[in-house]
Amino acid sequence: MMKLKTYLIVIGVFLFLSSCEEHKKQTIGENSTLVEDVQTENEKPKPVEKLVFKDNENILLSDELDLDLLKKTATSLNISYSDLRINETTSVTYNDKITFFVITYLVDTEEHGQEAEEYDLGDYFERKYIFVNKEDGRIIAQEADFNLSYNENEGMKFSKTYILKDLIQLNENTTGVAIYTEEASGSRVSLYSQQKFTILALVNNKIKKVLYEYPIRKTQGDSNGRSSFELETLETGLIVCNEETNGFLDLIVSKNFLYEVAVEADEETGTEEKSTIKVKKESERLKYDGHAYVFKKDDRYRFLDYN
Repeated sequence: MMKLKTYLIVIGVFLFLSSCEEHKKQTIGENSTLVEDVQTENEKPKPVEKLVFKDNENILLSDELDLDLLKKTATSLNISYSDLRINETTSVTYNDKITFFVITYLVDTEEHGQEAEEYDLGDYFERKYIFVNKEDGRIIAQEADFNLSYNENEGMKFSKTYILKDLIQLNENTTGVAIYTEEASGSRVSLYSQQKFTILALVNNKIKKVLYEYPIRKTQGDSNGRSSFELETLETGLIVCNEETNGFLDLIVSKNFLYEVAVEADEETGTEEKSTIKVKKESERLKYDGHAYVFKKDDRYRFLDYN
């Protein structure tokens, strides 16, 4: 009987201790969860700066082009669809109801009162920005960019205007469409090209140039048409910063200047083959002044003796 009583007491103590241990574990578990919640709340990372592009080679472009909507848009503009340069026309979805187009189309110069030049510049093409209603192609806002309009036989050549795939949120109410166009000389001796970056927004059914023609890539130099050259190249990256000025988020541009010299060997002159590369890094913060992002035009070269 004593053995049984002792056994029951031992079992009772064991069960009590087990119950206490289980309660302890449960309490620790609850407290751990509470601690984790507190840590999560106190250590929430700040919003990461929005990368627009890290370099020019990795810009993601829109591949949209709704031809049926484009035909409706051309009709709304009183432009013949056959006058459109489809290979220089592109679009991106702006929101559920609106599409943004950049179109290039042939202009009748006589109709626009332009006199013939002394030498033939060829056909004149106008480039235009358009926000349209998705359903019927009705024009919401339009604006021609005469800096990108051109004659076919001009010395400087313009690429199509590329639209970035992703829109840029500049503040709570303003969404920007980012575009860029490259202009380049056709010369193999005088090396020049420049990509100009623009951000447009639709504000109160009007087109607003939030940022206009900021240079995101530039090359300048000379070549003998073969393997000897001297060339300076500007490459950039762009992020939208967390800080804002006058209600718009700042833009930060990283700049990489690359200088290259290559000289081929020439037995007749005794010139030896050589190659030189130099790099310089800079950055610039673009702030909104109440009307647009402002920047100083910078045509200085970091290595070339062209200044």
